[in-house]
Amino acid sequence: MSTKIPNLWIIDDDPMSSFYIKRLAELGELAHIITIYNTAQGAIDYLLHHKKTVEHLPDIIMLDIYMPEVDGWEFLEQLREIEHQLMKKAEVYIISSSNHPRDLSRATSVPGVKAYFQKPVTLEVLKDMVSAFMQKR
Repeated sequence: MSTKIPNLWIIDDDPMSSFYIKRLAELGELAHIITIYNTAQGAIDYLLHHKKTVEHLPDIIMLDIYMPEVDGWEFLEQLREIEHQLMKKAEVYIISSSNHPRDLSRATSVPGVKAYFQKPVTLEVLKDMVSAFMQKR
């Protein structure tokens, strides 16, 4: 990997899933900083508070869509509203246990969503995400 490996955010209310993805990323040395948010609102609040600090912003966001309170779809709407204020734009990947065609279709219609992956996420999927990110840098 290049020296500019990405900052990775995992936004998921399932602690086991978040831990698993974080561990895979660590083992694969795929991220510089790995941050876990168990609520989408916590991630939005952080973005708003650190919008002008590039090193605090994520490069890649792995987003669960089914969470209590603010779900992944609402997070994407809020992100779209504040994106122009952020010093860095993140690539968003949806991760979900759902394989419902409605969710897949909705994900492909949301601007800024790079891909939709069904859980459990594999090391190969993570490597592909990071590789795609690195090729653009």
